[in-house]
Formats: sequence, structure tokens, C-alpha cells
Amino acid sequence: MTVDVFGTDALRGAVLEAWRASPTRLREDANTEEDHARGYYRDRVLVELAQNAADAATRAGVAGRLLLRVATTDEGTAVLVAANTGSPLDAAGVASMASLRASAKRDAGAGTVGRFGVGFAAVRAVADEVTVCSTSGAVRFSLADTREAVGRTAAQEAAQGRAALADEVRRRDGSLPALRLPWPTEGRPPSGYDTAVVLELRDAPALDEVRSLLSDVDDLLLLALPGLVEVLVDVEGEWPRRLADVHDRWDVLTAGGEVPLGVVADRPVEQRTARAWRVTWALPRVPEDAPGGTVPRVVHAPTPTDEPCSLPAVLVATLPLDPSRRHVVPGPLTDEVLARAGEAYAELVGRLAAAGQDAAALVPTGLAAGAIDAALREHALAALVRTPLLVPASPDDDLVPPLRATVVRDLSDGPAVTALGAVVAGLVRVPPSGTAALRALGVEERTLAEVVDELPTGGDVDWIALYDALDAAAQDATAREGLAALPVPLVDGRVVRGPRGVVLLDDDVAGLAPATLDALRSWGLRVADPAVVRPLLARLGAQRLDAAGLLAHPALRAAVLGQADDDDLEHADEVTAAVLDVVAAAGAVPPDAAVWLGLLTLDAADGEPAPAHGLVLPGGAAARLLDDRVLAPVAADAVERWGRDVLAAVGVRDDLVVTTVPDVVAGVADDDGDDPAALAAASLDGWEQYVADLADVLGPGTYCGDVAAVADLDAVDDACWPALLAHVAGTPALRAALVTPVRGEGAAATGPSYTAWWLRTRADLPVPEVFALPGARGLPAALVPPAPDLLHGLDATVLRALGGIGSLAEVPPDRWAVLLERLGPVGTRVPLDVAGHVWRAWARGAGPQEPPATVVALVGPGVAQVVDDAAVADDPRWWQRATSDVPVVPVPGADGSDAGAARTVADLLDLPLASDGTDADVGGGDPEEVPDALLALLPDAPTVWWRHDDLRIGGEPVDWWVQGAGADARMHAVHVAGLAAALAWATGRWASRGAVAALLGDPDDGDAALDLVIG
Repeated sequence: MTVDVFGTDALRGAVLEAWRASPTRLREDANTEEDHARGYYRDRVLVELAQNAADAATRAGVAGRLLLRVATTDEGTAVLVAANTGSPLDAAGVASMASLRASAKRDAGAGTVGRFGVGFAAVRAVADEVTVCSTSGAVRFSLADTREAVGRTAAQEAAQGRAALADEVRRRDGSLPALRLPWPTEGRPPSGYDTAVVLELRDAPALDEVRSLLSDVDDLLLLALPGLVEVLVDVEGEWPRRLADVHDRWDVLTAGGEVPLGVVADRPVEQRTARAWRVTWALPRVPEDAPGGTVPRVVHAPTPTDEPCSLPAVLVATLPLDPSRRHVVPGPLTDEVLARAGEAYAELVGRLAAAGQDAAALVPTGLAAGAIDAALREHALAALVRTPLLVPASPDDDLVPPLRATVVRDLSDGPAVTALGAVVAGLVRVPPSGTAALRALGVEERTLAEVVDELPTGGDVDWIALYDALDAAAQDATAREGLAALPVPLVDGRVVRGPRGVVLLDDDVAGLAPATLDALRSWGLRVADPAVVRPLLARLGAQRLDAAGLLAHPALRAAVLGQADDDDLEHADEVTAAVLDVVAAAGAVPPDAAVWLGLLTLDAADGEPAPAHGLVLPGGAAARLLDDRVLAPVAADAVERWGRDVLAAVGVRDDLVVTTVPDVVAGVADDDGDDPAALAAASLDGWEQYVADLADVLGPGTYCGDVAAVADLDAVDDACWPALLAHVAGTPALRAALVTPVRGEGAAATGPSYTAWWLRTRADLPVPEVFALPGARGLPAALVPPAPDLLHGLDATVLRALGGIGSLAEVPPDRWAVLLERLGPVGTRVPLDVAGHVWRAWARGAGPQEPPATVVALVGPGVAQVVDDAAVADDPRWWQRATSDVPVVPVPGADGSDAGAARTVADLLDLPLASDGTDADVGGGDPEEVPDALLALLPDAPTVWWRHDDLRIGGEPVDWWVQGAGADARMHAVHVAGLAAALAWATGRWASRGAVAALLGDPDDGDAALDLVIG
């Protein structure tokens, strides 16, 4: 006989009596059980059983162990056994299982999980027959027995005329609340366990559901129910599993306490005493994308709810739930627990960060997944900002709380950040993936420029390490901009901001005297401390200078130029010594620096100070050729101290030197200023007049580029001109400065070099402006004198630069006026050979730059004379009209083959053509036949000519005239000689007119005939 140890008979009687009295109560109980079994708890049978097991262990104060086993009975029924350790079943527990929302754990204290008294209803999702056997006894719940008992009661009621209960039972069609009627039974839990719940699985789908739930059992069950330390899963021996030692696989943090009484004031009566709160956070120690590392993104309270949680850890918290136990109930208690959960999460992240884990990956970012998640994230972030969790840039520093952290926006991680961390408090390292986390935490973001602006300029800073670390970052243009204000220690102990403008001295400057370095600093050079010179500084704009680079620095030029106004002789000597020290180290002087270095003050031999370019070195070519009253010898002790090469490099004349004036513009004399062009121009005598003359030749404003000039020509000893000219001609650089003409951009003409111009216009040498080159032919001395003895031995190229010509075609346009003046005043007879040279030169395009005041012209047959007005003969016909009243300039070669030659000469001389305004029509005359002997040799000649006794053109008598050309020409003549000229002109054989005349006199003249044939 089964013993009723838990008073189940009384419980059943009370329930049946209640249903008898109120069939509606049956309906309510049945609906409630069905709601829980098929709705709220449809997939939570294992979780609810595990929760009861955990609570039993907690109440007993023992380690909770749970066995979940699926087996098949001898009768072939599949059963689920859930056995656990802990407090055995008692009457209160049975009463709780048989009631709804009347938990026996109300006063169980902290640590228990069940609170509503409805979780056991989950068993009805898979079973209609349930047995709970414990070491204290056993009880069972049976849908079949409930149907039978309710059926009997309904039948009794119906017999007494009360059919309400029977009608309700009939309407429910057997769906009755099986858990409301407990029955005594017998049974023992498996060995080693205190209580076991045995479920006879309803059917195959129920078995499949249980199998699926068992396959999902994992560490989360132990994390959610800390009362359990072990879970054994055994499905008919197929894949037994043991879950234990969960803390070996998870980082877990648990916090707890008691909420203020006012927080639970709005909770249901039975829950107001449950003021204890508990929060557990768990994070897998394997990556989330690895097996076993997946974190369910829902809140656990303690079993899983439907509330999403976006934080990358498991949250188990004593949050109040609605009756479905799937949603958190809003209210003060929820707010309080979420706040504590946020603090606990920050504590866990801080602990993991201290262990070396990337805390940025644990910071919530992005959008919240719901209201609970949003509140939880808000509390977590509020606590995280005060938690030391960010990796400091300096490896020697402690973790930094976000509230005091700074990150460089342009430079999140790497050696540069590490180096900056040594001097910037709160600077943290952030991998690229952590940027969003830092923004969520409100970490101060600063640009690299802002961080650099606040770098200390004093104190113990390892500048070399800092520069080397920042060098890689400076490859990026944006980072270089951010480093613009980087502090740089100077050699004098100061620290300046910004490498731009700082000078990095090269190794060849290391030997400079300390006094020289002091002078450089006093002149405004910001010289970096050699101990901190690194490639980064040059990359950021610092100027790396060797000795030659120093010479090109504006500070040295300013110091030299300032000597002229310095009354402090001692200071001037210091400048000189420092500059010469730099020049000695450089070995060579940049071209731009050579000009202003010539202004460096040195002592002359007589002790007087003078600019370097105003002194000469004893024994050199300059000392031999230049007047020592103009350029004095330099002091002997200067030569002994610095050497000839150094002094020559700064402008002391050892030989004649070439000064180059850059960017010359014709007509613009930039000789007032301290730029290289102005300084170079100012050192050249007559420069302003020279560029003005260039403008006359090339045109004002013509760009001429760089012009090289031999300097100090105004200081030549008068007795040394022959030697100087020979020296210039024989020295390549000097020679080039003499013989190279100036070519203007876009100009067809060329101008003389400055050296040639100066020697021809300012040297006061006995050299004609134009003279004949030795060996030149066809240049009458009356027109072009020979080269003077002063120029004896010079080659033709040099002589040409000084005014020598080989023909009149070489006469420069601006020298024609001089040549014509040599022929004498108006009326002077000019020999025909001299006049012929002039006329041929004009016909070939040579001529004066401006129309001359006088010209050489024919004033009669064979008579040339200097005249001030004339006409240019169109062709040889017009030569006949030359008279003293109508002088004619003949144009050799203008015989019809070059119709434009006469017009070119007329334009050159600004004279009219002889044909202008002259009536050249000829009428009358007696026709005569051209001799056959001539026609045989001149087949293209006209066959008839017209004889005149008096032939005139424009009122002037002529010997012949031709109208037209070739066989159709009309020839006029007053005699046979005139006919010969007409025939030669008409047939285009003007040069052979003598042979034509000879044949007219003697048709058998063989030589004349041959001349015509081959001419």
C-alpha cells in the first residue's frame, strides 16, 4: 500500500471540491496550465527542471549536480529523467507543484531562482504522466487519473441535478489540468541524487523535442544557474556528455547586493521581500567566431528571455519578468538591476584589460537592439568611462580610463604613438578596429597637430627616439602637416617650434670654429643641436646645409651686406673671419654667392679696409694688369691665414673674373638693391648705358637671360692694354665673355657682349669703331681702316668682337653712319671702287640701322658723289638718268632677276624709287632690224629696234630704253652701243652686254660669241 507522505489526498480533495463548487475554477485552472505548457514554457522544460534542481542545491547548501537522461522503459515508453542533488521533496514542494503562482520558494532566501511557482508546468509540454520521486517519498501527476477523478465528481454532481461541472468537462474534451491533482506513489531517485522528475514522453514529436533541447544544453545552463556545478546528459547512451568546470572556459564576474526597499514597492506582494539582486557576466575565452565562443545575444533572468542584448558577453541578472518569463518588466527594480549590471560589466572589462585583452572590442557600439539593451549600454558606458581599460601609449604607464584618455585622430597606433605617449599624458594606443569604441566612450580625439602643439619644449625628452618614431608617420602628407610645429632643440640650448627654417649642419661643417658657429647663430640661423639631427627634421622642412649651402643662406648674405654700415670694426672682423671659415670648408663658392661675397670687408696691404672685390692677390694676373691705385693688394697676413684660394673665392682678384648678371632685360638696369642681379650689375662700370644700348639693338623689354661680363675693366692699367687683351683672348672664360653675343628672346638681331661693348665704347682705346680684319679683301682703307697695332696678334674672332669686319656685309647697323662720315661731306667725289662696295653691301641687305643723312649716288656717267638726297634705280635703265640734280643709287644685281632688291634698298635708305612719278612711255623712232648674227645667238631677242636721234625719259636724255621683255620687248636706242645695252637687258643678259656690243661691231668676233653662248 502506497503511503501518502505529502498529504496528497487532502490536496486532491480540496481541488476537486473547489471544482465541484465552481466549474469555472476548473476552466480557469485548465486554461492556465494549458497556457504555460503550450505557450510560455513550450520549449523550456529542461531549463525549468534545471532551475528547480539549482534551487534545491542552494537550499541544501550543496553543490548542485543534475542528470538529464532519456531512456526507454520495458513497456517501450520513452521517459526523460531529471535527477538532482539538494533538498528532497517535501509537502510544501508538492503543494507548490500542484498550485499555480504559489511558489514554495517565497522565503527560500537569496540564491534561489524560481519565484512564480509556475515553472513546473513546463513538463506538460511533453508529458501527461509525471512522477517526482525523492529520498523523502514520491508523488505523481497523471492526466488519465485526473480525467477519471473529475469524471466521477461530475457524475456525482449530475446525479444531484447539477450538470455544470459535467458540461464543462464535456466541452474540454479531456483537456484537463493534470498538475492540480497529486497522487501518492512509490519510487527512488537514481543513486547519488536526492530527487528525480520522471516524464513519460507523450509521443514521438515530444521525444524529438526533448532530444533537440538536450543537444542544445551547454555552458550557458551552468552560467545561468550558479547553484549547478555539473550537468550530465545521457540520451540512451548515444552521446553522453558532462558539463562542468565552466570557469575554466569563461571569464566570469558576479556581483550582488540588496536593493533599497523603495525600489520594490511597486512589485507584486509576494515579490517585495525578494530584494536581493545578483548579476553575472560571462565572456568565453575563445574567439566568438570559434567553436564554443558564440554568445547568445539575449538577457538571461536567469533563464533566457526574448530581450536582446548587444553586449558581447552573457548577462544573467535577477531582473523582474512578466508571467511568461520571456520579457523584463519595466520599473524601478529593472532600472536598479541594469545600473548594477552596467557597473559589473565595466568591472569585467577592466579586469580583462588588465590581463592584456583588447578592451575596445568589448565596448558597445552602434545602435541598441531594444529598450532594455539601450538602458544596459547606457549604464555600461557610464561605468566604462571611469574604468582603467585603455592601453597607454607609453608601455611604462598604467591602463587609462577613457575619461582621462586622449587619442590622436591621424595616428591611432604604432611607434609614433608610443613615442608621443612618453611626453603626452593620457595618450592611448588604439587599433584601427577600436575607433568606434573610443568614440562611444567619448575619448577625446585630437589631431596630430594639436598634440604636437602641446609637446613640452623643456624637460627630459628623448628627442631622437621621438623623431625616429615619427619618421614613418611623416611619409603621409597629412601627418607632415600635423608635425609642422614639432619642437626642435637648437645648439644654443633653446627649443623652437617647427623644423621649417631650422638649419641642419652637414658633416663637412663639423670642423667650423666655435666662434664661427656662434656667429652663425647671432646672424639668425636656427642651428639644430647635432645630437638630435634626424631624417625626420629634413622631411618636415628643416634645411640640411653643407658649407656650400651655408654660403647660399640669406643670413650670411645679410651679415656681409651689413658690414658696409657697421662702424664696429671688431664685429666686422668677426663677420669676415666667420665667412672665410665657411668658404674654406666649402672649397667652392656657389655662383649666386660670389657676387655678394665680393663685398666682404678685408684689409688692404696699407691697412685700410676694402671690399674683397676691390683687392688683388700679389703676384697674380690681376695684380699685373690692374692699376693698384684702384684695386690695392690684400694684406699679407690675410693671405697667410686664409690662403690664396679662399680669398680668391670671396672675390679678391687673382685673375680677371667673369661676373654673371642673371635675367637681364634690355633697357632695364637693375643695379639698385641687394639681390644677386642688382649686386652683379652694380659692380660693372657703365651697366645702365649698356642695357640701354641693348634696347636700341634688340628692342626695349627684350629678355636676354644671363649675361657674362669681364669685371674691373675700368681698373686696367693704361700701359697694360695690349697684355690684357691678349690675356682675355687666351683665357677661355674671359674670352667667352668677350666674343659671345647677347641673344634676345624672340629677337632676330644680336647685341654685343658687355665686355666687347665696354672695350669699344668706354675704354678710350685707339681702336676705330669699325676696322678691317687682317687679310680682308675689297675693303678700301678710305672707308674701313686696318686694325691698329694695339690689336696685333689677336685672332679674327676676338677682332670681330672689337669691331673688325671682313666685308661691308659684316658692318653692324649702328656703325654705318661712321663709315659714311669717312667718305666726306656732301659733294665729295667717291671713287667708283669704293662706291661699288657700298652699293653691293646695301643690295645684299647690309645697311644702317636708321636712314643715313648722306648716301653715295651716281651724279653722272661713271661719277659717284656724297649726296644728301637721291633716288634708288629700279634697274640699270635708270642709271642713265643720273645727274647732279637727280642723283641715282644703283642696285647691283637688280637686273630683273631680283625685282625686290631695289625696293629693299629704297626702304633701307628711306629713298624713293627712280620710277616713282616718272613717265617712262617712249614713242616714235625709226624701226630697224636686229642683225641676224645676233638673233642666231639671242633667239629670244626682238627682231626689230627703234632708232632715235633724241631719246628722253622724264625729260632727261638717255642712250637706250626697253619696254617689256623677251621677244615682245620694244627696244629704243640712239646708237649701236645703246642697242647693245637694250638687247642685253631685253634678253636677260645684262652681264654680257659687252659681248653684245662687240658682236654688233664685228659679227665674226668668236670670243664675244662664246661669251654669249656660255654666259
